[in-house]
Amino acid sequence: MSYQVLARKYRPRTFHELVGQEHVSKALIHALDQDRLHHAYLFTGTRGVGKTTIARILSRCLNCEKGVSSQPCGECGACKEISEGRFVDLIEVDAASRTKVEDTRELLDNVQYAPTRGRYKVYLIDEVHMLSAHSFNALLKTLEEPPPHVKFLLATTDPQKLPVTILSRCLQFNLKALSVDRIAGHLKVLLDKEMIRFEEPALPLLGQAARGSMRDALSLTDQAISFGGEQLTESSVRSMLGTVDREHVVHLLKALVGGDAGSVLSALDEVAEQSPDELSLLDEMISTLHAIAIAQAIPQRQNDAHITELAGKFQAEQVQLYYDIALRGRRDLGDAPDARMGLDMLLLRMVLFRPDGVLPAGGAADVKKSVRPASAPVATSSGNTGNINAPSGSAPSALQQAMQQRERASVPPAEPSSPAQKPALQAANAEPVRQRAPVPAMDDVGDIGQWWAALVASLPLDGMVSNLAHHAVLKSRSGKDWRLTIDVGHQMMATPERVAELQRIIGQTLNSGVVLHIESQQGNDGTPAQRAEVARLEKLERTRAAISKDPVVLTLERDFNARLDIESIEPD
Repeated sequence: MSYQVLARKYRPRTFHELVGQEHVSKALIHALDQDRLHHAYLFTGTRGVGKTTIARILSRCLNCEKGVSSQPCGECGACKEISEGRFVDLIEVDAASRTKVEDTRELLDNVQYAPTRGRYKVYLIDEVHMLSAHSFNALLKTLEEPPPHVKFLLATTDPQKLPVTILSRCLQFNLKALSVDRIAGHLKVLLDKEMIRFEEPALPLLGQAARGSMRDALSLTDQAISFGGEQLTESSVRSMLGTVDREHVVHLLKALVGGDAGSVLSALDEVAEQSPDELSLLDEMISTLHAIAIAQAIPQRQNDAHITELAGKFQAEQVQLYYDIALRGRRDLGDAPDARMGLDMLLLRMVLFRPDGVLPAGGAADVKKSVRPASAPVATSSGNTGNINAPSGSAPSALQQAMQQRERASVPPAEPSSPAQKPALQAANAEPVRQRAPVPAMDDVGDIGQWWAALVASLPLDGMVSNLAHHAVLKSRSGKDWRLTIDVGHQMMATPERVAELQRIIGQTLNSGVVLHIESQQGNDGTPAQRAEVARLEKLERTRAAISKDPVVLTLERDFNARLDIESIEPD
């Protein structure tokens, strides 16, 4: 079983699974439950905040076979096909690759035809602002008065580029960037579910680096898990992201309190011994100055002792001036001949200037260690899948005949070529969250590796425990003691917690306790994952061969000069 990245594995499938965006989900839930549906929706916001996800959830709500509601069943054919990206009446278009007006007209030619499979034909146009002016004109009339069976879901990261005529015909929802705390909280839940060890301070670092995008946060978390060896520590995450420890910045700011240039540059030399990136150091300084300003204005919002201490040593005017110098210096750092030189000059600028003027030549700052009252004002500083459906009764007779021929000669699903393949096919089609098949007796299989694959297919596994079982091979059994081997590249998955969880699940399934002894081995062949991949490739080959010989496909190729993209075919 191949590893699935967190961003795809935990992509929300219902409105209740969404993280954040309550203002959008609440409005759509009420519209669905009260049958007050608009014909065109526009979702705007930065990358990774859920625009396409919400559009797919809405499409599932509209086409669920149980009826239109805010809670699709997730089990019917339509829900599953939409989740797997193969629903014929959900036409997803990447506007960035289909900017020509001919592409838009070709797409809209089929709007008038009724849905093939679902209740509504849904057009999901991503990055819609990339369409040309002529394409917008071609879309305009259809968008204003579409047939009742059509819904338009538009998504964009740059709504300012959309014509006002398009905006006025859509119901617009602006998705917000997620806060660091919201991202960190969600990551904590997922990591607990995946049984990944982590340190709490590492999660806000990932949330900050994601800059409001949950998808980016999950991708960074995947990277951090690999970087840290199946665990997330604050030091490893900082090292991966290239961020600087706040203690370095606090050391520099404490030197700035005295207003002595020599002390400040000496402090920078000490920090430079840790080889931090100059830009990252400056970013952390800006963030710390922001925290100090907040602590001075609203002390109760700050719990960090270092920040509170610095807030009492700087004037509020100083903090604002230093923030402005650092922010402007960040833009100029790239123009300096050397980044360290630019950072030296920035810190000297902080030393030499103060809110009430320039320091005397060679003099030290006579810094007034006072804090502005809280009541004083404080200055503040933003797949491209096309589907062409022919109307009923308008297709050429040759095509109709081919379709009828295919229905008459439909081939039942291919069976495994030998009894030995059955456990592998069971493992390939197994759903990890619940038991799918009875556990075969050992005598019925013969090969202990095949029996293990069949057993794993029947276990209700999830997360990293499932990965552990699918990448291990049972070598021998002696009473309750089972000896398993795992490939050298995957031994990090065999943590004591996961081994204990796998023992518990096997014991419950077999009604007999087991003790697993797992060893790493180079070239560990015959794992359930490998058997499942072999079965998948065999099924893929059969599927592609069957589609290549399909009468409808052959007719389309012959009469319409169509071309079959064989590489895009995947089995169900």
